[in-house]
Amino acid sequence: MRMTNSFFIALATGILALTGCGESAVPDLNIESPLTTANGTVRNSILETNREILDLRPAANPDRNAYFGDLHVHTGYSFDAYAFGTIATPYDAYRYAKGEPLMHPAGYEIQMQQPLDFYAVTDHAMFMGVVQASADTSTEFSHYAVAKPLHNINAPDNYGETSIPARSKAFATFLPSLLTGIMWGGVDPKVSEAITKSAWRDSIEAADQHYIPGRFTTFAAYEYTSSTDDRGNLHRNVIFRGTDKLPAVPFSRFHSQNPEGLWDWMDELRTHGIESIAIPHNSN
Repeated sequence: MRMTNSFFIALATGILALTGCGESAVPDLNIESPLTTANGTVRNSILETNREILDLRPAANPDRNAYFGDLHVHTGYSFDAYAFGTIATPYDAYRYAKGEPLMHPAGYEIQMQQPLDFYAVTDHAMFMGVVQASADTSTEFSHYAVAKPLHNINAPDNYGETSIPARSKAFATFLPSLLTGIMWGGVDPKVSEAITKSAWRDSIEAADQHYIPGRFTTFAAYEYTSSTDDRGNLHRNVIFRGTDKLPAVPFSRFHSQNPEGLWDWMDELRTHGIESIAIPHNSN
């Protein structure tokens, strides 16, 4: 459809008229602004400053409690501790942490000045409990040749200085000899694993028995040792959050000498709802 010239003239006239009206309708903000006072000055502020502080941190403990404990403890289930005369059980260790006296391997009584708040028995995962079973001649494992040097090593009459050379040798040679026996078929790994499973389960039971909610916290835990090819070691205490669901056998250096192997195992446990942390504590 064609538009006539008269239409465009009328449209242009209307736009001009609107423009003229718009100029008179636009307010002068410098004069009519709410920020402007009656005498023409500009107000510095209209709203009061809100000085409320948004604090999203948890409320502080008014008592600022400091808790004291130990997360690196060995009992007779650890090969090194037992080889050098320790026969205390995890139950003994927890009683000691709660303030009860304990007999030292050297023959005198020791006792803490005050009880601890938290505690974890962290026996070595490497063949946990097997040295103790080797020394006990009533066990099946004691019949293996690798166990014979340990027979009755902690008998009451074998705590003198003359026992030190044999103890040092047992400490240095037991694990390599046992590994050789397993690798060459002289030792049934199922027998040694059954001992470790029993010792680990007993350590868990001890933690549960001595846990006192709000007063004395215990953890199921053990020690893992990573190592390099030139025998450089770094020890880690693996601490579990709870005891309702745990691995049947602790992960040791003989499952992987690299800490990445431990971390992968821990991640796998998390898929089963088992939380744990690994705390480095010593290198030697």
